[in-house]
Amino acid sequence: MLRIGPKVGHIVMSDGRGGTVEAHSSRTGVIRHTLSERRWDMGILVPALRYEETSGEPDITPPALVYRLTSPFMSGEKIREIQQKLELQGFDPRHVDGVFGPRTFTAVLNFQKAHGLVADGEVGRQTADALGVKLA
Repeated sequence: MLRIGPKVGHIVMSDGRGGTVEAHSSRTGVIRHTLSERRWDMGILVPALRYEETSGEPDITPPALVYRLTSPFMSGEKIREIQQKLELQGFDPRHVDGVFGPRTFTAVLNFQKAHGLVADGEVGRQTADALGVKLA
């Protein structure tokens, strides 16, 4: 795991076929996953590898909205729902006000750690599924 300020990240390797091999979590270890519908902040081309163009257009599905701590804070009914689900499961976001502030970030982070998810404080598909929240 890579810690950058309050966020935690990890390194993922593309398998070249639309999938990944990644150090997922302490509970699940190294897993195979998919590149689609996920948020990527950075990519690196490794100099020792040979890269080839493929025929046709790559099938790149844009990720669903990811709810996270931003400036200004994200807000809305979906965040209120996330806060309610967190509170019901014992992870106190302090206020169920529809604002994704530092307390909601911490509640999400603690929820992810307790459920063996990647602890990044963001609510994407996996965290939403674990919470029982449907993302748009």
